[in-house]
Amino acid sequence: MKRLAWIRAAGLIMAGLVLVSTRGAAAGTPLVDFETGSSLVTNIKAHHVGDLLTILITENASAKAVSKTKANNKSEHKGGAGLGFLDFVSPWGLDTENKYKGDGDTQRNGSLEAEITARVTEVLHNGDLRISGTRMVNINGEKQLIEITGVCRQRDIGPDNTIMSTYISDAQIAYNGSGIINDTSEPGVVTKIINWLF
Repeated sequence: MKRLAWIRAAGLIMAGLVLVSTRGAAAGTPLVDFETGSSLVTNIKAHHVGDLLTILITENASAKAVSKTKANNKSEHKGGAGLGFLDFVSPWGLDTENKYKGDGDTQRNGSLEAEITARVTEVLHNGDLRISGTRMVNINGEKQLIEITGVCRQRDIGPDNTIMSTYISDAQIAYNGSGIINDTSEPGVVTKIINWLF
């Protein structure tokens, strides 16, 4: 009897394993990555403090202002010849005209494209994520530093764990450089002093 119970239990276990493997083969994809041991059905999107996500920075800013002013004021005064004891006064006329015209045009464009991986620093009470990230690249003494902070919604994060910078609220993006190229592109000390004085 005991031997028969063991045989039945072993048969049920084998049938379960065959069923699971058959369903996995039918789906075409195993449920576990055998190289890393991680489950393929888990959520890879960032949702906890310390999780990482990639930010695709595509910022384009453009501003233009045009101002035009035009004014024209003209007046005309005339008088006839004098009469009586004022007959020595000849006919007279006075014309005055004031014109003013002003034009102003201001235009500014800015563009920044980059990719940076940020870390979740806080999960807010409504589920939104506060994120922060920095990336510094140093090439032959030229340093390029990108910094970004802000708040994003979990539903705006894509299936590949990326998010566009345009979906980040309260975003603060800084892109700074230092090195010989940056130094030579700035005016010298004497030029700065002259510009400050005049």
